[in-house]
Amino acid sequence: MTTPPGALGNVPPASVPLSYFGAAAIGLIGFGTASMLAADKIVASPIYPGTLAAVHVGMLAFLTVAVLGALHQFAPVIGQRPLRSVPAARVSWAGIVTTAWLLPTGFAHGPEDLVPAAGLIGAASVALIGWNLSGPLGRGATGLPVWGLRASVTFLIATVGFGVVYAFNRQTAWFPLLPQRVLAHAHLGLIGWLGLTYVSVAEKLWPMFLLSHRPSDRSGRIAVGSFAGGVVVLVPGLLFGPPLIAWAGGLLVATGTVAHLTSLALHVRYRRRAIEVLHAFIFVSSGFLLTAMVLALLAATLDISTAARTHLVSAEVTALTAWLGLAIIGHVHKIIPFIGYQLLRSRGIATGPTGRPLLFSDLYSRRLAIAALILGSAGSSAIIVGLLTARSVLVMAGALLLAVTGIITALNLLAGPRRVLRHARDAHTAESPQATVGAPA
Repeated sequence: MTTPPGALGNVPPASVPLSYFGAAAIGLIGFGTASMLAADKIVASPIYPGTLAAVHVGMLAFLTVAVLGALHQFAPVIGQRPLRSVPAARVSWAGIVTTAWLLPTGFAHGPEDLVPAAGLIGAASVALIGWNLSGPLGRGATGLPVWGLRASVTFLIATVGFGVVYAFNRQTAWFPLLPQRVLAHAHLGLIGWLGLTYVSVAEKLWPMFLLSHRPSDRSGRIAVGSFAGGVVVLVPGLLFGPPLIAWAGGLLVATGTVAHLTSLALHVRYRRRAIEVLHAFIFVSSGFLLTAMVLALLAATLDISTAARTHLVSAEVTALTAWLGLAIIGHVHKIIPFIGYQLLRSRGIATGPTGRPLLFSDLYSRRLAIAALILGSAGSSAIIVGLLTARSVLVMAGALLLAVTGIITALNLLAGPRRVLRHARDAHTAESPQATVGAPA
């Protein structure tokens, strides 16, 4: 599958998505660090201030910021129309990054007024993002990814709306913030916003990255529709309590999960390109998605204590985070080199450090990418096991590995283009005409 004609002319300046990705790398490092410092609280309760702070760094500063970076790059490509405003994209970046750090700070250290203030900044930023993305995703744009992204951006706005209400409720006590209501908020964000975005985008990126042509896109349509419909049913079921409604929503999401993995299997089956590091990230992340589904089933069906059920649900949320986090890290090893390649070619750089034509693989180290995959997978697994066994030392060790994963990924993707630029400068210097010794004046 090729990029639609004229699509690249619609993308914003490279600084827009790269600013999001850079902030997301800092967010991943911060998520690991915050989780490491709050490991004992994370194991003890999901509603302790330290736990809430660490979780919101992960959900906002890492996952949400990274996905928004991808959307600002990708939505104009599939919609074949530009963002409504590049300055608005920069303003919304500042707003969402500010929210991503102010909110956890308010949870962890106060003052309490910082929490609703951060929520209002986030709401304004998300409203601006929704308006801006309505340019490429609005009327006239067609296709399965477009419909999925329209729904996921709607869920983003709803998630932030829930968050603002919950933030003010901490002071006003309009209603008791019961665990299932917190769980509804978490799944609206993880499945409705982040999960549906990834499932929708995958239906466009997998054919491009694997050069695959499935006989039918039925599995993709079922995946997108089931994720969207499942969230619409699951969240009210968790909020208001009827078990049958929550079960129906959960079954729809499970159907979407199976369809999503079936779509992946079909893309791999009909691919015309070799498996790369990116696909290893996708395969491992899919394992965490299956893990989350199993943990959710156990939490919903086992006759266990409230504490044990809380540990299962916390582990399920962590597995969903690992699914999305590893998938994002894998895809940025394609997206950022693609952006870097375009920038380097625009500057007339056509060869890599080896002297051969410049390739995406020249812009990052494969070994460091594999190291990031191993460390990220091990870290996520350690946190899940730590939550299930109530061992904070495992959570602490896993969080440390996640922070190191963020550092390695950031340095790897920064070093590649710098290496190519340095080679180009050295080659230019070597080819420059030298003054001839003893030449007449």
